[in-house]
Amino acid sequence: MIILRLLLLSLLFMGLHTVTLGGTRDPNTPDTKYVEFGRQFPAVQRFRATVTVPDEETKEPVLAFNYGSAVIIKPHWALTAAHMVEDAEHHTIIKDGKEYPLPYVLVYPDFEQNNFGFHDIALCYSETDFQLAFYSPLYDGLNEENQSITIAGYGFHGTFLSGGDSVDGQKRAGHNRIDRSERGVLICSPSKANRLPLEFMIAPGDSGGGMFIGNKLAGINSFLLATDKKPDGTYGDESAFTRVSLYVDWVESEIAKHGLKVQGKSTMASDVLDADALILPVHSAP
Repeated sequence: MIILRLLLLSLLFMGLHTVTLGGTRDPNTPDTKYVEFGRQFPAVQRFRATVTVPDEETKEPVLAFNYGSAVIIKPHWALTAAHMVEDAEHHTIIKDGKEYPLPYVLVYPDFEQNNFGFHDIALCYSETDFQLAFYSPLYDGLNEENQSITIAGYGFHGTFLSGGDSVDGQKRAGHNRIDRSERGVLICSPSKANRLPLEFMIAPGDSGGGMFIGNKLAGINSFLLATDKKPDGTYGDESAFTRVSLYVDWVESEIAKHGLKVQGKSTMASDVLDADALILPVHSAP
C-alpha cells in the first residue's frame, strides 16, 4: 500500500486560548450518541503542552498550546502519543477542569519526530493521584487483527462524509474493527456496509487518546492515512494506533524504575532524619 500522506493528530492553538478539542462518525447515527458514549471513558482526558512556533506573518517565535488526548493507566501514570510531548514543555493533563502537571515524561527511546508511525508513545507521571475508580490494564496479546475496538478522544468531529470539521469541547467515543497491523501500528477504516454500531474514526485532536479491546488499552491514537491527500477521517481514510502490546514491558519497567528512584530518595531522607535524631540529644545535653 502506498501512503500518500500521514497526519499526526495533534492541534496547535496560538496564544493562551483554552480550547478543548471527538472523531468522525457514521453519518446515519446521531452525534449525541457518540458524546453520550464518550462519558463512559473517564481514563481518556485532555492533554496540553506548550510549544514555540513561528508566527505565520512575522515568523517570530510565539507561544502556542499543543492540545490532544491522554489515557490514564494508573493512579499517577498516563500514556499519550510521543509526538505530543517531543519538543514541548509544561505537559499537563486536564481532568474534570483540574490541571495535573506532568513533571516526568518519558518518550520511547526509538521514537523520531520525522519518522511517522514508529514508536509514537510516551509515558507520563503526575505527582497528584488521578483518583479513578478503574484503570484499564494494558493489552498484552498479539491477536488484535479483526477484533472489535472502541476509540475515544478529544478532537475535531464530523461525519465520514464531511470529515472532522467542527470543535465543540466534548469527548466522543465509538466502535470500529482492526483491519490489519503494520510497522508497529494497528489500522482500521470506516465501513459503508456491515457497519458496527457507533462506527467511529479518529480526527485531528485525538492524538494520545485510547483504543480499547474490551476493557484493555490496546492502542494510542497516532495518525491518519489518506490516499486522497486529505487526512480528515472520511471514507477511504484509515486510523492508525500505536500497538500497545509491543510496549507493555517497557511501560511496566519504566514505572518500576521510577518507583525504585522514589523509594531510594525516601530512604536517604529517612537516614538523614535518623542521624539528626541521634545528634540532637548530644547537642542539647548540659
